[in-house]
Amino acid sequence: MTKYLFASIIALFSINSYANDYSQDEPVLPKPNIGITLDYIPAADDMYGITIAPSHYDTDYPQWGYYIGYAQSKKNDLVVEEPGEAYSQSSLWRFGLTYPLAAGLSLYGGATAYIHEVSSTTNIVPYVVGAEPVWETVKDTTWGAEAGIRYVLGPNFTLAAGYNSATESAVFSIGYTM
Repeated sequence: MTKYLFASIIALFSINSYANDYSQDEPVLPKPNIGITLDYIPAADDMYGITIAPSHYDTDYPQWGYYIGYAQSKKNDLVVEEPGEAYSQSSLWRFGLTYPLAAGLSLYGGATAYIHEVSSTTNIVPYVVGAEPVWETVKDTTWGAEAGIRYVLGPNFTLAAGYNSATESAVFSIGYTM
């Protein structure tokens, strides 16, 4: 009988023990950060650019982020009949969303606009002192998509690699996250 009495007294006093109540603590909000990367796109014309990737720190969507980037190639001279001149140049706009898969590892994807322009002279120069040849520019815009992974090594160093369907090439990035 004494066993049952001790068991009931222990059960009666154990009701007062509670688990930790975290409802009184300050809410843990996502920490905003931003990544800045230098990009290399080995397309028809090698392009170099920059991407800015801030994290989204809305409490309703704490894990989502977004990015915007721009890359441009050097002007490449084209061979044309004298006295004409011509060059080509490419540029790429990138924008999209990022989502973290694990600590430091995130997946990104979005839309891209690849602009390839060819500029040339008409070989006609007006008969005016100091006249310049007339330039004509033809722009071709190709829309596409891209997807890739971004990894933050340590607290700040960022590496990323992906594929861009507009340029049909890879995208390599190296940067800093703060």
